[in-house]
Order: sequence, then structure tokens, then C-alpha cells
Amino acid sequence: MKSFNLSKKLQILFLIFTGIIFNVACKVDTPIQYLEKNYVEPVNITSRVKRDGSVTVSMATETEGAVIYFTTDGNIPDVNSFEYKAPVNFSEAVTISAIAVKDGLENSAVSSAVISISEKLTNVDSLPYDYEIDLNDILIKQQSAINYLWKNGVITENYNEYIYNLDLTSDLESLYGRLPEKDEKLHVVWEGTSDKSISELKLQLVDANTKTAEWGKARTDFTVLSDIEADKEFLLDYTFSFSSDPIEKVVLKFLYKKEVLDSKVMYKVAGLRSEFNKSFTLAPSGDVIVNPHKGFVMYAWSPDYLENKNWASALASGKNPAWDYCSVVYTGCPWKYVQKDWNEFDWANIDKMLELCGNSGRTLGWRIYPTNSSQGEAGDDTPDFIYKSGCGRVQATIKGTDTKIRVPDWSDPIYIEACKSFADEMARRFDGDKRVEFIDIRCFGNWGEWHCSQLDGSEMPSVEIQKEMIAYYASVFKTTQLVVPSDCRGEVYEYALSLGVAKRDDGLIQIKGREDELKKCYDAGLPTVGENCDEYEKILKLTDSDKWHQKWTLERWKNVINVAHMTYYELDRGGNCGQKFLEDNLSYVCEMNNKLGYNFEVTSASLNYDDDLNILLSVTIKNTGLAPAFFDFNLIADITDFNGKRKFVIGEPKRIKKGTFADGEEKTFVFSDLSTDILKPICTGDCICLGLYEDAESEKPNIRFDNKNTLSNNKLLLLAD
Repeated sequence: MKSFNLSKKLQILFLIFTGIIFNVACKVDTPIQYLEKNYVEPVNITSRVKRDGSVTVSMATETEGAVIYFTTDGNIPDVNSFEYKAPVNFSEAVTISAIAVKDGLENSAVSSAVISISEKLTNVDSLPYDYEIDLNDILIKQQSAINYLWKNGVITENYNEYIYNLDLTSDLESLYGRLPEKDEKLHVVWEGTSDKSISELKLQLVDANTKTAEWGKARTDFTVLSDIEADKEFLLDYTFSFSSDPIEKVVLKFLYKKEVLDSKVMYKVAGLRSEFNKSFTLAPSGDVIVNPHKGFVMYAWSPDYLENKNWASALASGKNPAWDYCSVVYTGCPWKYVQKDWNEFDWANIDKMLELCGNSGRTLGWRIYPTNSSQGEAGDDTPDFIYKSGCGRVQATIKGTDTKIRVPDWSDPIYIEACKSFADEMARRFDGDKRVEFIDIRCFGNWGEWHCSQLDGSEMPSVEIQKEMIAYYASVFKTTQLVVPSDCRGEVYEYALSLGVAKRDDGLIQIKGREDELKKCYDAGLPTVGENCDEYEKILKLTDSDKWHQKWTLERWKNVINVAHMTYYELDRGGNCGQKFLEDNLSYVCEMNNKLGYNFEVTSASLNYDDDLNILLSVTIKNTGLAPAFFDFNLIADITDFNGKRKFVIGEPKRIKKGTFADGEEKTFVFSDLSTDILKPICTGDCICLGLYEDAESEKPNIRFDNKNTLSNNKLLLLAD
């Protein structure tokens, strides 16, 4: 007699092993010309139903070395479909289509099979794991053998040895679908009581296969219990190690010596457990991974740069391939276009850009500047109301010309007040908006770049005023990343870093050593933002004439990215919106894309036990990028269907704080709360998936792993070795 009580500790084994053979209709569509060409042999699809009614599907082809691909959505499979590596479990009806592929041969014909799910053969809770075997009266009813020890022709009663063999074969095959193999282990917990004392009890796993003359051959070591007292509970908790492979049967052999044989003796064997350690197949994707809050940046000065369908280079037009490598859009406009008076603002252009970026899965960064010498005397972009309020002004001369341009007195208190007021409104409106990637502080100098090198007659404000402005911005922006421009240097730069304000450098490639200066931002634990000194087609003409004019080379470009540990880098700002740069340098863009910022690759994952025999899911992730992730995110493990649709979450999300997962670092995360309710779906053929989420409440991760077997919804499907 057997009674069953399902334990949480080993239910996961049913995903892999339980089941009986179940026939399905398998149809192969073989074209007439199949016989006229060298085709891969078609895929044979077989399945078996498990005790809970779910089905395990296996696929095979007779063509050695062929790879099988399959679909479950009704589409014809190709090499981009799921690759078959191991039997697949289904808990719902499904139609499977499969092909086999091998280099040098034509693909096989499409095989298809309709998998029907029968009603459960038994309740999941009654699957035989932690089970009890009632051996009441076993020594009498089963006629256990009595081994007499003879000595000089006389039976020595003191060494009477009773033997009972308990065949575990069917139970092991039901649990695991196979018998244990060499070097595997089997854990047996045996709780018992005896009406009479037992002086010695031995247990051993043996093979009882009479067909191969292996009956009784030992397959493991043995363990001994001594002096079992009458009417006292005893416990055996032992792990047997298999020294060789069983052939056909596994038998638990009891050998014991006993003073009195009593018909009321009862033993219970419980908790037969396999020592479990299952790993998963993992490999780098080899793909270009575009992820949020890092990567290549494209410039767009108006919504038309994004959506104009008649403009072939417009980023989101569907015609510009550079868009596919872009994670951030950067824009800018004169201050006077945004603010008309102290309390009058026009954010329409920024709002439209944010909408377009958000709809396309990108984020937006911007600069709003007070002066632009490139526009000549019309380049004073400071709002008129500031001057009308009494702010001082300077008639500066644009360097190398006779052109005059009006610029504000950068130190005037009214100007300082206006800058702070503008910061207040911008923070009120946009701080914490997830569509905003970063905002430049562009208060002083030409293009707001904190220099007046092209403005003869204009001078930057004091160091104290510059620091005061940075501190004010940092006080009103609580969440959104702020950056200071290239010419914020020295003491002011160090002060900005101390307040968590990052740095962008727009003089890279051309000016020697700028990447070393930018690296200080990375060393301070902040993202670095880089752009080249000019448009791609112009920097191609640079020569190594002096430290201010360095020749463009791809090696220098890559070196700048590596030295500065770049998180964001301009792809190109030219009129063709990156198309020319991409056309000339595609392989380099692909090479450096995943290096920019963070890049998370799962290097190992396994299911195993802790010391208390609780099942753990252990996941090791490496940041193979050049910088940490400068935002909070969550690692979540799911029980899903084969398409990654969530059914249950395993344990609690692993919260990873911004800046704490450094480049080159490897971290291991353990999910230990594998409760019975969560593990039940595994018994019905579901899967384990991993995902990286900014929002732990979302069902779809927004961060993609750099791994093969990552699904279209960004979840990484763990496939068994």
C-alpha cells in the first residue's frame, strides 16, 4: 500500500523526468521533388503524456548533424524559429511544425503534429515524491529470506540475517523517466519503528536484473544502523552514491539481524530524493543589443527629424537604418523659443519630441542655450523679457569677424534669477519623467557651453557664481540626470561631480586628451556623454597638425569610447542623420554598441539544493559593458509558458541600485522561495525565464540580456543542458 504527499523540495524534477508514452498524429508534407534532391530527412515528432495530463514532445531526424527548428504559432519554421535541443513540455493543446537543416543539403519537408492535452491522470498533489511505503508484516507476508550462518556444520543463530528487497525501479522511472546513472546520487530518508529490537540493519542499492545475471549486484555503498530499540522511532537519512550504472532494476536491499521476528513490525520509507543539480545552456547572443539609458545618441532638432516620411534620413521614418542603433535622441533650441516671459513658457516642441521618442521606445536629452555665435548678430537667444527687466548686456565681437552680437552680462543678478526661475519650471515639468534621459545645464557662454572663446568682450561669471548655478540645478532636479558641457572645467567641474552632475564632452577625436578628462566623470561614479568635435564628413578631413587638431581614425574613435568608459556617444549629428557614418563603419558600430554603458550577460544558471534540501535557482550575470547601469532595475525569475508569458514569479525581485553593478563585475543572485504553489506549473511543462525590469510591476522586461534564447519580449528562456 502506498500513500502520497507531494513535497515542495523535488517537484521540479517532474518537469524533466515524469511521463509515459503517448501517441499523437504526426503528418509530414513531402513534396514530389523531395525524391529528386538531396534533402535532410524529415523530423519525426513523438510525445508522451505525463501523470498530470501534460505532454512532453520529442523531435528527431535520421540525418546526422542536422539542426531542428520548430514553431508553435502556426507559422512555417525557419532558422530563426525555436531551435530544438531537448524535449519540450506543453500544458495546453498546440500544433507543432518542424524542419531539419544541415549545410550542403536542402532543408527537410515540414513535419507537423497536433498535440492534444488529455485530462489529468491524477491530481498533481498525489504525484509520488515524498511517499510512504507501508511494509507492515513484511517479513512474514513477503516471506523474507533467512540466511543461516553455518560454522563447522552448525547454524549460528546469533547471526541470523534476514533479507528483503524493495524494488524501486517503477517509482524511479515514474519520477525521473529513467534510472540513476554512475556518479549520480539518491537520497533516502527512512523513518521506522519496531515492536522488537533490531541489532543491526544494512541498506544498499543493488541491481536485480536476472536477464543479465546481474541479480543482487551492488550499485552503491551501504549504510548501517545499529541497536534499533523496540517501540522507539529511528531515522535513517543517507545519500547513496552509484558506483556503476544500473542495467535494468534498482532494488533497495534490507539486511538485518533480529532477536525476535514479530508480525507487527512496520517500516516506512519516505522522501526518496535525487541529489539535484541542473544547469542551463547559456551563450552570448552575438547580436547588437539596443538597451535603455545607454548607447548611441542621434541628433534631431525638430519633430521632422524623427517622423517626416518624405525625408529619407529622418530617424523614425522607417528609411534610416541608423535609427535601429539609437537608444537616445538629443535635441536643442534657443532659450527665447521656450520662454516668453517670467511665467510664460512654450514647451510644445519638447513635448512633441518626448511623445515621438516615448512611442518609439527611445528617450530624449536636450540643451536650451542663451547664445549662438553661428547665427551672427541674430544669435542672441536670451529672452527679451530678461533685458527688459533690467539685465545688463554686452556688445561682443564674434571672434575673427567684425560682427557684433548682443549677449547678457552673465554675472548680472537679474540674469542669474532668470536662469534659476527657468530651472524651477523645467524641473517642475520634467524632473522624473521617464522619457527624459538627461538635461544639459546651459546657462553661460556661447551655446551655453561655459566658455566665451568666440565672444570677444564677454567674460564668464566667477567660479562662485558658476558653482552656485550648478548647486541650484542640482537642488531642483531630484531624479533626472543633469550634465555640464565640455568647458566646465577645473574646480567647477569637480564641484559638479560632487553633486552628481555628469559631464558631456563635445570635443572628442579632434582635441587630444579630452577622453582622459571625461574619464574623471566615470571615476566619480557618473555616466559619461561624448560627441565628436564636428560632423562625420568634416572630421574626416582633420590632420594631426597639433594637440587641437587630431586626425580621425576608427582606432582613435574606439579608444575614446574605451578610455572614457562611455555610457552615451554621438553616432553622428550631420544632415544625413548618421546614415553615412553607419554605411562606412557598420562593423565598428556593431562592435562598440554593446560596450557602451552596461551590457548584461547571464554566464551561468542552475537549479540545486541548499544544505536544507531547499531547491535554489542560482543565476550569475556579468556586466560586459564599459560602465555600470546608472538607474535602478530588477532581476525577476518567472514560471512561463514556452513563449515567455508569465504564470508565476519565483521568489522576490532582486533590486539592483544604480551604479552598483560595475563594468567587468560578476554577480550571483539566488532565488530561494520556490514554494509548492510556484513550482506546480513546472510539473505541467512550463519554463523558467529571467528578465530585467526598471518597473518591477511590469510583465515585460525593458532591458534585454546579451544572450541567445532571449525571446521577443526580452525574457531569457533557460534551456536545460
